[in-house]
Amino acid sequence: MTTPLAKDAAAPGGVPFGPLIAIVLLSVALQTGRLLEGTPLMSANDRSRWCTVWSLVERGTYQIDEIRQRRGWDTIDKVRHEEHYYSSKPPLLSTLVAGLYWTIKHTLKWTLDDHLEWTGRLILFIVNIIPMTIALFVLARMFQRYCRSNWSAIFLTATASFGTLILPFSKTFNNHTTAFVCATLAVQTLVMIAIEGRRHWGWFASAGFFAAFACCNELPAASFGLLSFLWLAKLDWRKTLAVYVPFAIVPLAGFIYTNYLVTGGLKPFYMYYGTEKYNYVEGGVPSYWVQPKGIDQAKDDPATYLFHCTFGHHGLFSLSPVLLGVVAGWLMMLRGASPLRSIILAGAGITLLVFGFYMTRTENYNYGGVSVALRWMLWLLPFWLLALVPVVNWGMNNRVFQGVALACLGVSIFSAWYPSHGPWTQPWMFRLMEDSGVINYSDPKPAPFAHPTHTWITRLPDSAERDARYFVEFESSSITGEGIRLQILDGGPGEFEGRRLRLIGFNIYTYASDSEGNPVRASEQRVRTWVDVERFESGAPVSEFLVWKDGAPPDDERILAETTWAGLPQPAEYQVEIEEAERYMRVLVPESEAYLAKLATAAVNVTPPGPDRSRTMTYRRNVWLSDEVPFGVLQFEDSALDARSKQSRSSRVFILRRNGLME
Repeated sequence: MTTPLAKDAAAPGGVPFGPLIAIVLLSVALQTGRLLEGTPLMSANDRSRWCTVWSLVERGTYQIDEIRQRRGWDTIDKVRHEEHYYSSKPPLLSTLVAGLYWTIKHTLKWTLDDHLEWTGRLILFIVNIIPMTIALFVLARMFQRYCRSNWSAIFLTATASFGTLILPFSKTFNNHTTAFVCATLAVQTLVMIAIEGRRHWGWFASAGFFAAFACCNELPAASFGLLSFLWLAKLDWRKTLAVYVPFAIVPLAGFIYTNYLVTGGLKPFYMYYGTEKYNYVEGGVPSYWVQPKGIDQAKDDPATYLFHCTFGHHGLFSLSPVLLGVVAGWLMMLRGASPLRSIILAGAGITLLVFGFYMTRTENYNYGGVSVALRWMLWLLPFWLLALVPVVNWGMNNRVFQGVALACLGVSIFSAWYPSHGPWTQPWMFRLMEDSGVINYSDPKPAPFAHPTHTWITRLPDSAERDARYFVEFESSSITGEGIRLQILDGGPGEFEGRRLRLIGFNIYTYASDSEGNPVRASEQRVRTWVDVERFESGAPVSEFLVWKDGAPPDDERILAETTWAGLPQPAEYQVEIEEAERYMRVLVPESEAYLAKLATAAVNVTPPGPDRSRTMTYRRNVWLSDEVPFGVLQFEDSALDARSKQSRSSRVFILRRNGLME
């Protein structure tokens, strides 16, 4: 069955094209405005691709070893292959964009180094906004052609232009926008060939190229590529073999060739997920994918995942309720008649196949990561939008239907335009459910202390040999050249009155720098203490675990020892900050190692003698702790604040410079 072509301004139903053009142009203007507010390096996802673009143009390589070390450019979406780092994204799209960047660099003299934002925006306007405009015009033309009323055509054009979750991606470097555009153009060619009866070779060429390019950007789109090939071969196998196939080979060959240049084989990097290419350790820090964070932990069971993919926090229908009409369109086409019946049923089959595929990948149950949508399904939008045509045609004169449809569209538009800062954020429903406590994908909380802890030093060396003595050295400097160096020294084990002891010493050097920047010692303070190991490990207060073998010292020496151990002017209990996630921290030792650390803090208010209590100060010590270093401390920070105004009076950070066995 074929439908007469629309001529000029109106389709068979008399729908004018002018209002549809206006809707599309308004959407494009708003998307362009969004783009101008953004920055290219929005998330790890697009930074991964930008790293490849920069490396290709500036260094002539796919390796991103250099650029990823630049501040703001590093990404978790990378793999380590043959001792080099590469983007985990398929390289074809990045290679094409690198060609565009090379052209801009050698014509406008703009670079990602000197003009990052405007160079990135120009590239994204060319690769996202312009193709998106073409895709929306193509969809609007198909709505004009097959809708029976102005209301139906305007409603569907508004849905495509304002109410789908592909729109937030137009301001970032991604594969989903490109896949959506290619799928839209490929679907159009299928409509023209299979439904409109067109047989010009140009339609077959377009079908082959865009269906294959969609596959290159979304692997599951291979199902659509195969379907389109078989469908067109059934209609005209000669043109399919002579035109469709050669044009399809062009992007497929580019995909295979660029992938071979990067990987040395045919298998893309993202298919190595879970292997040593993703799971590696660099400088003591495991890659992100060794232990994913947040929603990437993929801890939902299949039933929960199915719910949240459909009606939950990333739900196709909860975020875009207008898509409920898609299911209705599929059901109508099981028995009903429509010129679009075959393409709608094909879209239903592909959708169920793709959705089922992702439901089987239990190790990747992360909803597309931190993203506003199930982004791996968005390329199917042209199929879904066409499935709405018979539904809106059926209800175009029903006021109740129109009201429900507009309400669903309103929610869909809100979901699409809620993420003003780009697509790399959680949907509004996710945030709502998280705030209400319905869902919780937060990282595991650091374990609190097993017992009360009254000192910033959380562990003692346990060697029974006097020769194996440990030390750590912290240093803090200021812009004025004044510095403090703190050494904690292990004096070895001891015994007193049947109690197991440990001798711990503190050397505190205060110095200033000379004109050449060399430290000049100004003063030195030494503290030597014996520690009752059992009481220390049980969490006793400082005054109870310090042991004076030679009798009680003068008060000033005792107070100095106790405050040195407490880290504060008065005793206080340290608590683990369980709301602060554990993190890897590097220490400035020659090996530049990194250790997993958690934060503990304690604070006291101190009021000086006298009637003026407004001078009360809050003294705080924040300590980053790790069991992998002697004495358990990686870094600490001392600060003093006005207790009433909370204004900072002083702050000093002590960084671990050296640690190990004493010579």
